Amino acid sequence: MMQELPGGSMLSVRAAEEDMAKRLPAGCSIAANNGPQLCVASGPHEAIAELQAVLEKDGITCKLLVTSHAFHSPMMEAIVAPYKKVVEGVKLNAPRIPIVSTVTAEWLKDEEATSSKYWSDHLRATVRFAQAVKFAWADADRVMLEVGPRATATTLARQQSGDPKKQAAVSSLADSAGNGNELTQLLKAVGGLWQSGVLIDWNKFYEREKRHRISLPTYAFERVRHWVDPVSMVVAGGHAIASTSIEAPVPNSGDANLTPKEALIQQIKNLLEESSGLELAEASAEETFLEMGLDSLFLTQVATSLSKKFGVKISFRQLNEEVPNLDKLADYLLAKGYSVGGAAPASRDSGSGAGMTAPAVNALEDAPELKKVFGAQARISKEKVDDMSPQQRAWFDAFVKRYVAKTAKSKAFTQANRQKMADPRVVTGFKPQTKELIYQVVVDKSSGCHLTDIDGNHYVDILSGFGSSMFGYMPDFIKEACHKQLDQSVDIGPMHPLAADVSNLLCELTGGERAAVCNTGSEAVLGAMRMARTVTGRSLIISFSGSYHGINDEVIIRGSKSKKSYPGAPGIMPQAVENMLVLDYGTPESLEIIKQRCHEAAAVLVEPVQSRRMEFRPVDFLREVRAITKQHGAALIFDEVITGFRMHPNGAQALFGIQADIGTYGKVIGGGMPIGAMIGKSEWMDALDGGNWQFGDDSVPPAGVTYFAGTFVRHPLTMAASKAVLLHMKEHGPALQERLNDITGDMVVRVNGLFDKYQLPYRWVNFGSAFKTKYDESVNYTELFFMLMRYHGVHVLDFPHFITTAHTKADIEFIINTVEKVCVELRESGFMPERTYPIETVNSTLNGHARKLKERLIKANEPPVPSARLGRTPKGDAAWFVPDPKRNGKFLMLVNEDEN
Repeated sequence: MMQELPGGSMLSVRAAEEDMAKRLPAGCSIAANNGPQLCVASGPHEAIAELQAVLEKDGITCKLLVTSHAFHSPMMEAIVAPYKKVVEGVKLNAPRIPIVSTVTAEWLKDEEATSSKYWSDHLRATVRFAQAVKFAWADADRVMLEVGPRATATTLARQQSGDPKKQAAVSSLADSAGNGNELTQLLKAVGGLWQSGVLIDWNKFYEREKRHRISLPTYAFERVRHWVDPVSMVVAGGHAIASTSIEAPVPNSGDANLTPKEALIQQIKNLLEESSGLELAEASAEETFLEMGLDSLFLTQVATSLSKKFGVKISFRQLNEEVPNLDKLADYLLAKGYSVGGAAPASRDSGSGAGMTAPAVNALEDAPELKKVFGAQARISKEKVDDMSPQQRAWFDAFVKRYVAKTAKSKAFTQANRQKMADPRVVTGFKPQTKELIYQVVVDKSSGCHLTDIDGNHYVDILSGFGSSMFGYMPDFIKEACHKQLDQSVDIGPMHPLAADVSNLLCELTGGERAAVCNTGSEAVLGAMRMARTVTGRSLIISFSGSYHGINDEVIIRGSKSKKSYPGAPGIMPQAVENMLVLDYGTPESLEIIKQRCHEAAAVLVEPVQSRRMEFRPVDFLREVRAITKQHGAALIFDEVITGFRMHPNGAQALFGIQADIGTYGKVIGGGMPIGAMIGKSEWMDALDGGNWQFGDDSVPPAGVTYFAGTFVRHPLTMAASKAVLLHMKEHGPALQERLNDITGDMVVRVNGLFDKYQLPYRWVNFGSAFKTKYDESVNYTELFFMLMRYHGVHVLDFPHFITTAHTKADIEFIINTVEKVCVELRESGFMPERTYPIETVNSTLNGHARKLKERLIKANEPPVPSARLGRTPKGDAAWFVPDPKRNGKFLMLVNEDEN
């Protein structure tokens, strides 16, 4: 009857049944559920081929089964009724042996066993093998025996086992049976049953064989008994009454006495365990992968993982035939030249990190942040889900129409240039649900803090060139300086007089001893790390999670629970980050690790106020790190690319009263031109050029040098813009930044009041004139906030935001009013839960773990700010004083807020 039906296809898929059900094309169904992440789709050839193409595109492992028809699918409907009539003509009896039904996943009832409808419906129903096996395991501790020339059922059954020691599955004839190997496999099955506690009737087993006694030599042997005791016996019915299986010791991956082969086998086990979720610690090296419970579809997937891990091409067929177990696979890899150095990785130490090998660990469990994209890396989600309610869908569809209508030319520009222009920023935030809105507005005009896109829309910009704009786009004083220089020369190669002017101004405003310029903040961080390693002769750099230090390989990095460093993005080799130690920022535990390891560190690299976490300012922590680095001769590097010159002429160093050895800068000092800078103490900066020497005597550069160069370093246009910016800051003094900081702080308070009023899961946090939109990451579609802000005329992305001196009071009011419009629409959209999220601003941490100021030594060569002088209080205590601007010749004593 089946053969008369049209042909169809069946596709084995490594995915959960509930997930696959949403993806099924019309006319298809789930034919079988074989495991928590393994099911079979069944249907017409064309529909299954289309489904396979979609799944493979989405990275879901699937495999077409060799079948003639689409069993257990709608294509079987035509024979259900005829087959029922056939069964009605057969006398059906209740089973004498209990049967677990793969239709109901329970014990087969007598009325079901004798029902023609039950058997005819079976043609169409999903085969629930996984649930049936799970039911059998849960009912009692059982030993399952697969009768037949395969190990498929055994493999799938083992995947459902909650305790392999108590729930055993044995195949009678595994896939490798054949060519006279049947007896070996059968004996192996009998041994497996006996080892699991099943009583074997040995007389019947050997009743057709004749046993002969063989005379041994006539001299005495030392009688030593070598006998393996079985586990506790099994009572009639095959149900185990206890489980006391023998546990053989398994080599530990951290055992230095392992042979290269044993260490390699342990590595393979770790990979298989992480991929499959099965516990394979007790699996023997001779046990086949199928016997371990790894089904054929999983082996297809794991073949690729093994090839990537060990650099040796391995196919699914090889895992089934040539190298079907750990022993043969290890021999194969060693023969192909893979080397493990003859020893397993060193044991993990709580303080271990860079430069030390750790045991194999699951990277995603060790470093959960690896699941998230790093920094400005393109955020792309390909998963297609329809998770919008009717209300949300109606609102969103209407919003798409009006947003696209307003920015139609920007969208057309993006589509027209996508093929030739590779730009991560154009695709970031992609997901199928919102793909029609994944493009940036294309801007061709700017003035101050205002932008105009190619559709003619006007925006107030709070992205501010990702922080590079502090005075608006090309204000007159910068424009004039650049025009003047452009008329004179733009020569690359010769030294330019402006380079010295800029260096002197950088040192004057920050109090630094020497300065060097480069092209970007990333280059500045690279140079600072290189200087620190040159001076100290050490390799280790200590940094902190949550910090952003640019695009160099070494700083695109993730820390972990085990203090192992992982590359933060694809394309970065693990070796690139092995000399980095990433710690949690501002915690007592991190402070202890720094104390223990600073003697081997070249530097501690800090973003004093993290651009992604502006509300957290661990001042006491930084003071302690300053003391530790000084004690051990390591450099303290402050990455002030964001905070430098924007919050204060000397950035966070001045605001916190902490002097770093090297500061890295960029952004605002370029006035819109690309620039980076390194400013610091001579003992570190001398590594760039050897230090100070004189003409006319026998002096030579005193210090050893490293390599640092760039064609466009000290570009005349950049130098002209920078000099104009620095002179402008010098003329206006710190009051320039203070005013901007106050404006931003007041705006943030008012906006957070709106988020509270409309009970939305957003918050603005700021440090000075920099601020950021934070949100509850568990809420879907939080990106709508940024889209709505742009729609209503405020240009912003999900990056740090900045206020500039070009923002007027009217601009600030427009920003706040726009936020309120957005809040109203978000509340009406149906997307946002009604919750508020107050965020605490932390100015000091460690809860008493740091020493109080009065317990610290005050040294005359360590002023908290450049203009401070050391003096005495009326009580005779040492203190710092600065000139009183209102009283000539008088001084004001500096008081740390933490002491009040």
